[in-house]
Amino acid sequence: MHQLFYPKSVVVIGVSERPDNLARNIVENLFEFQFNGEIFLVGRKDSVLFGRRILTSVDQLPDGIDVAVILTPAQTVPGLVEACGRKKIPWAIIETGGFREYSEEGAELEKMVLKTARKWGIRIVGPNGIGVTNVDNGFVVPFVKLKRGPVSKGKLSILAQSGGVLLSYANHMISANVGLSKMVSMGNKLDLNEIDYLKYLIDDPKTDIIGLYLESLGRGRELMEIAHSTSKPIIIHKANTGEGSRQIAKFHTAALANDDRVVEAALKQADIIRTKDFRSFVNAVKILSLPPCKGKNLVIISRSGGIGVVAADSAERHGFRLLPPDPKLQEQFHNLFRAKVIQPTNPLDLGDLFNFDLYTSILEQALRFPMVHGILFQHSQRGRGRS
Repeated sequence: MHQLFYPKSVVVIGVSERPDNLARNIVENLFEFQFNGEIFLVGRKDSVLFGRRILTSVDQLPDGIDVAVILTPAQTVPGLVEACGRKKIPWAIIETGGFREYSEEGAELEKMVLKTARKWGIRIVGPNGIGVTNVDNGFVVPFVKLKRGPVSKGKLSILAQSGGVLLSYANHMISANVGLSKMVSMGNKLDLNEIDYLKYLIDDPKTDIIGLYLESLGRGRELMEIAHSTSKPIIIHKANTGEGSRQIAKFHTAALANDDRVVEAALKQADIIRTKDFRSFVNAVKILSLPPCKGKNLVIISRSGGIGVVAADSAERHGFRLLPPDPKLQEQFHNLFRAKVIQPTNPLDLGDLFNFDLYTSILEQALRFPMVHGILFQHSQRGRGRS
């Protein structure tokens, strides 16, 4: 699978010069993210795009290109996979929709695609997705135009059945300054599924945290076994849990719902972190990106006494110890307050002090004590009033 994420050559099939051509966006993304491998183009009309000739047949390509990205009408895909096989192309990313998620005829086309791929030993990503993104080497092939500027390299990799959800998570992570490594839009999972990608990502030195968005669990037992086999945290956003979502999921990625109570229990048993919305997924990634605490001794510093009490209850529920105030630390805290009306307890109530320099000094003083393993700093917020 390393060849899929780190190809030396790629052909994009379905390209034209038209500004609204989606396969053109794929090519543009490869240039935008500075992919340094060879790029070949195939379309219906012999022309030139971005300084490269658009060939009119897969047969015109050299043998042994690493990856083919296909975005053409569904009925053309089986023949194109056959042509890729003749050219000894081992990987096909099929971004085309209109297969089993759409109709019975589409389901038959899928069967033809899979039969042809197996005949030639081709592995398939998709169909009905936005393909693969590898920020590490610029192999970025979604059919949606992307910009390299705000994207930073990191150690988070995300697998998703939905291309839209994948892009939403990417945007959330970029906004939260979380770096990205690899992303895969699995689509209908005709050939490769989350288990195949997980096995690769667990051994991938560029991945420390793995996130998944799933609308169905087809190989649940293997997922649990993989989770047990690695120290890398796995976060799953499992959707398609209610009656209202089942019909749209079926037509979206041909996903079948699973019994959510069984899913919940199994994920918990495997120590997989489950989130149920975008915000909790992002928060889980941000927390796991932090270095782990060396121990359970916690200091809570809060702008509000009440919020400090709530935080203390939550901390104790999760196994942390609230250190009794150390006399030396107490004295140092007390000396920082101009008005000696606040007792330096744990949680430490900062009251009506609005001084960010003072907050920094308190945090620095607390971190100097070796028995302090972690600090929770709570700064209350206020909603904007209407003008």
